[in-house]
Formats: sequence, C-alpha cells, structure tokens
Amino acid sequence: MDRIRPLRRRRTSALLLTASAACLTSSVLHAQVPLEQQPTTTEERSQIAVWSDAIWSAALAGDLAGVEAHLSNIPDAGLEEQVGMLRDLVESRRLHLDEAANDRTDDLEEAREEMRSFIEEDKIVEALSSAVAVQTHSDDFADALAEEAMQDLIREADDDEAGARAVGDWLLAQDLLYRLRTLFDEGGDGERYRRYKEQLDDVNRRIGFLAQYAPRSLHELRRSEMARYAPEKMDEFPEYNEEFADDWKELLEDVNERVLRNALRLAAREHISGSGWKPLLVGGIEALRIFVTTEALKENFPSIGSTDKVERFDDFLMIHEDRIRDMPSDAVDADECRKLLREIMLSNDRTLQLDKALIIRQFGDGAMYQLEREFQDEYSQIIWPDQLRRFQQQVNGAFVGIGILIRYDDRRQIMVVNPLEGSPAARAGVKAGDLIANVDGASTLGWSLNRAVDEITGPIGENVELKITREGFEEPIAIAIPRDQIKMRSVNGWWKNSLDPTGEPDWNWYIDEDAGIGYIRLTSFNEDSFTDFLGALDEMHRERAVNGLILDLRYNPGGLLRSAVEFSNLFVDGGPIVSGENRLEETVWELSAEPGRAILKDIPTVVLVNQGSASASEIVAGALQAHASAVILGQRSFGKGSVQTVHDLSSPFSQAAVKLTTQYYVLPPVSAGELGRHVHKRPGAVDWGVNPDIEVQMGPEQIEEAISLRQKADLIAEWIEESEREPRPDVEPLIASGKDPQLEMALLLLRARSLKDLEQDILAEGG
Repeated sequence: MDRIRPLRRRRTSALLLTASAACLTSSVLHAQVPLEQQPTTTEERSQIAVWSDAIWSAALAGDLAGVEAHLSNIPDAGLEEQVGMLRDLVESRRLHLDEAANDRTDDLEEAREEMRSFIEEDKIVEALSSAVAVQTHSDDFADALAEEAMQDLIREADDDEAGARAVGDWLLAQDLLYRLRTLFDEGGDGERYRRYKEQLDDVNRRIGFLAQYAPRSLHELRRSEMARYAPEKMDEFPEYNEEFADDWKELLEDVNERVLRNALRLAAREHISGSGWKPLLVGGIEALRIFVTTEALKENFPSIGSTDKVERFDDFLMIHEDRIRDMPSDAVDADECRKLLREIMLSNDRTLQLDKALIIRQFGDGAMYQLEREFQDEYSQIIWPDQLRRFQQQVNGAFVGIGILIRYDDRRQIMVVNPLEGSPAARAGVKAGDLIANVDGASTLGWSLNRAVDEITGPIGENVELKITREGFEEPIAIAIPRDQIKMRSVNGWWKNSLDPTGEPDWNWYIDEDAGIGYIRLTSFNEDSFTDFLGALDEMHRERAVNGLILDLRYNPGGLLRSAVEFSNLFVDGGPIVSGENRLEETVWELSAEPGRAILKDIPTVVLVNQGSASASEIVAGALQAHASAVILGQRSFGKGSVQTVHDLSSPFSQAAVKLTTQYYVLPPVSAGELGRHVHKRPGAVDWGVNPDIEVQMGPEQIEEAISLRQKADLIAEWIEESEREPRPDVEPLIASGKDPQLEMALLLLRARSLKDLEQDILAEGG
C-alpha cells in the first residue's frame, strides 16, 4: 500500500504540558528561531523561506489561485530531497483530481443510463434517485433539471405522489417528495423547492404521528414498502408484536395544560424572533388539523375514523386558524391563548373526544414547529416529561450506565446496536446484535426503550444483570455488569494503536511524524474536550516538536460554548472570540481571548470544516479565521449560530422544560470597520456559516467512502473474538489514494509551510 513519503525527521527533547493552558508557551510546541534572530529583508532570506511564507499567506488570504501558482513553482534552491518529495505530493494530488474528474464523467453517464432504465421499468422512486445523481455529477444543476427526460420524470412523480397521498401511503409519498425536493434544492427554482419542502414536512409529520400513536398501521405501510422494493424478501418481514400496542400512552403521562401555557408564555416573550403569540397559536392549530386528518390514527383513536366528526372538528379549527391569522400580532396574547385552548377542548368534547393530554401535546409541538417553519429555528422545543431525563444526559455529555446503544429489532425485541468502546458492557462481553431478554430478573417483553434505559442505568458501582439471547446459543447468557460513568470521548487522532484495560484509546496523533504535522479530530465540544485536547498535545510533544496541526471539525455538531472559547483562545492571543446578539440586534455579551493562553498561536494550523460542522465548531473556525490564526479549508459550515436557553417547567405534578432560541452568535469582524459575521442560517439568508478560505469539494461517493474507511479504521471491536474480527483497514489511502481530498490539501499546505522549519533545523545543526 502507498505510504506518505517522509520528510526529514526533526528530533527535540520532550517537555510535559501541564493541565493549564496558561502555563504553556509556544516554544514548548515549536522550536522556532526567535523573530529577532531572523533575517529581516527578502534578500537576506532563502528562497525556501520566502516561498514557504508566501504560500501560507496566500492560503490565509483565501487566494486559491495564488496557492496553486506557488505549488507549481516550488524553488529549486536547497532541500533537494524534501522539495522533491513535495513535488511528488503535488503531482499525486493532480492525478487524484484528474481521476476524480474522470470518475465524475463516468458516473454521470452511468446515472443517465440508470435513470432511463428505471423509467422504462416504471420504477419512479429509483429513477428519481438516479436523477439526483445525474444532477450531482453535472456541471450545471439547472441545465440538468431542464432536460426533457428529467421534466417528464418529474411530472410522473408528481402524479404518483398525489395518488400516494390520496390513499394514505405516506412512506411512498415521502420517498417521492424527498427526491423531488432534493432536485430543486440546487436547481434554481425556489418556489418549486419551497412547495416540495412544505409537502414533505406535512408527510413527515404524519409519519411521525403514526410512529408514535399507530405503530400497527405504520408496520403495514412498511410491509407494503418491502413488497414494492424487495418482494423477494417478503417471507422475512416480521409480524406485528401486539405487546407494544400501548406504548403511546407513555407519551401522555404527566402532560398537562400548565406545562403548555408556561412554555408558550416563555416562547412568546423570549424567542429571538420577537414574534409573540401569533405564530405559536397558528402552529398549534395546524398541528391538530394534521393529526385529526391522518386517518390511520383511528388505530388507537377510533373517533378519527368518523368522517363527520373529523370534518366538524377540523372546520372549527380552520375557522380559528383563519381568525388568528387575520388578527394583528399585538392583539394575540396570553388571554387569547387561554380562550382558544378552552374552545378547542369544548369542541373536542362535542366531536372526537380525544384525550386532553393528547390535544395539549400536539398543540405544543405544533407551536414549536411553527418557529422552525417561519424562522428556521429547529432547536426550540418543549421537553415533555418522558423526554426530560434523556435530554439532561445529552446536555451533560456523560451518564451512568453500562455503555450500550439499544434499539428495537424487527420483532420489537430490545437489541444491542453495539457496546461503546471500552465500556463496562464491552469489557463484560456484550456483543452487537445481542437481544436483552431480562434485566435483574424482570422480562423485557413489552418494555419501551425508555423503560429499558431506566432499568439498565442506575447508581454508579452497582451491578445490573442482563440475560441476553445470542445467535448460536440455545440458552440465554447471564452477564453481570458494573454501572459506571460513561465518557463520551470527543478527541481522536490519526491512528488508534490499541485500548488499555480501562478502554482508554492509545492514539498516534501524527499524520506525518517526520514533518511534525499532527492531526486531531474533534467530534464534539463537551466537558472533557479541552482537557483531553491538552493531553493529546502533551502526548504529541513527548514524540517530537509540533510543526503543524490539522484540526478536523468536520461533522462536529458543536457543544459547550465555554469549550469553544477555550479552544479558540489556544490560537488567539487577544481580542473578541464571539459575542451574543438579541432580537433588537444589541450586543448583550462578548467573550474575548485571555492574553498568555495562546500556546498554539505560532503553530501553522489548518481547520477542516464541512456542512456537518455546526455551532461551537463554527465559533472556533470563525474566530480563528477572523484573527488569521489558521487556514480554514473544506466546504461551507452548517449555519447553526443560535443560543438556546433551557427553562425548567417542573412542578409537583410533572417534570418538564422548554428550550428556546434567544440569541444569535456573532463572530469577530475580519477587518476594522466591518460588522461581525452572523453564523446562523436565518430566513432569507444567502450567506451563512463559515466560508472556508480554501474551498475543496467532495462528491457524495468520496464522502461515503472516506467516512466508511475512517469508521472501520477507528473500531477496535474488543467485544468480538479476535479470530472473528475483520482486519482494520489502514487510514493511509485517505491521503495516498486521494480518498479525502480535503485532508490531502490540508496536509499539502502544511508540508509546504514546514519546508521553512526544516531548512532552519538543518542550518541550526550546521548542515
């Protein structure tokens, strides 16, 4: 297998990083010639040093053309071996780009042929998938969409979707609308895209209702889906398990009007939109209309099967929806909400006679959903009693348990997806695919997933006994597992060497040890991330000095603001990092870098971002970009730059909360006199997130292949017998074979920048 060709290795004595960044200095990490000892004019400096600084400056400035020009003109003077290796890397990248372009052409023709074939076979969903591939591989999305065959396919898909909707085949409607929306997302027809998006939102909500309240009906829709796409596997489709028919009742426990009204009061008063009560009430009414007109819900609410009762209740709701839409916003208030809820309950008593808690929950969820629809805020939500404990675990980033992910299998048995690496469950021998039949002597038959989590978790140090059934074993296996604090690790390196007896991974942090270029992949910003990052730097320096760093924030959804600021401060020695802006566009707080903590300010750094980099990731990338502290490379980030505040709504009668978006993050201005940059993708925005200095695109196949390789390489499946484990793949093809062009370009830039340091080393050694 191809390997990265090494540059000259530089050795240095190791110094230990302490736990506090304030105690560290950049000289610990990077043995660099002091500025006062460096030549001060271009004539006095070597061609290598001038070139190295120039290409790095071009990258920081976002001058891709300048970067490419420098890469094609690497100086000949000095460092012949290292310069030759760098030229080989440049040529390798060029070949990878040519291969990717050729692959794209081949993929385009293959997708066109597949689309034509599926159309002939009247497989419209499959044809739409191929149409999306045609568009993705085309140079111009709008031109691809305008092709006659594509337009004919879209018309046929529209007809099929209308037919699916008419008969309540929501899964087929979802399949069609998802692909139609995707086609127009990049196709330039904004009105068509918005229509498909609204239709898909409606269908998704109905499917969500079925999943919660009509699982038998959803099971039958899935049976129809298998018959449509894989009829040869119909014998494998399981029967519906009646033991779970009443799971929906758990969703309504302790739900009451007090929680709803307090949540709406806070949302009307504090939401960033400043829109008040009106959208909340409109959204609540609309949600009830969608719910009662989803006929399959008669499975557990028989009155929804009565056309007359549904029409009477829906007509009542429609009248009030129109009335509130026509009211001035300032005329819709808490009293209007109270009267509306009272009228809805009275109308429900006269018609459908649905459970009051059901009306309350659907109204509340619909109110929050309207904030997403109108203001692109998918983060505000009421956290109902059945959701609160899981939400608290997510916020804390750690929990006490045994470290397993669970879900239902096709027969609604509780199945282990996999034990977390190094967890008590993994060390005790629990395996992916195990079925949990019994917990501490109690059968799990009929349990909800929430109950399973509640029973398996418990006080730290206490054992829980699972009886599991495993394929190939006739009798259940009893396993006693001690509960422990489960740490969600977020700091990862280039290659995982092994796991210690406690499950702690031993990483190789260097993507290129000979050149002193480190690699750290951060998957979230939790309570332990900053400390673990400092520990990684310590381990790196035990190996050698760090000449460059790749900080990979791709697919990092964010986390704690404090952690993001701490990370940014490692690279930024002073000035603002991020501020908060309220609905009046007033700055209500600002967090700045503390001087003396920027231990990495002199380390050339490339930060990788993509569409999956959000929130805290965008703060770090945006702050480093604004202060020219790193080169940001990849694709535009997600655009989640909003602040959520959680309000406790608990009472003696129920435990609940509401999470509301109340502020927007603002990044520091890049230049004096400019306004700071909003990260959040707000309604009508054409620019959001963090735009990379150097944009490097990755196609869908490249993304899928790179993610798959990374996941397989990172997995040390200790719960599987060593003789049964699949060998872990090497990660080198991500670079050597161009499977990850973003990472390849990042390493190439840092290799180019490191030539200057290598030259200084040789001169210092008298070479």
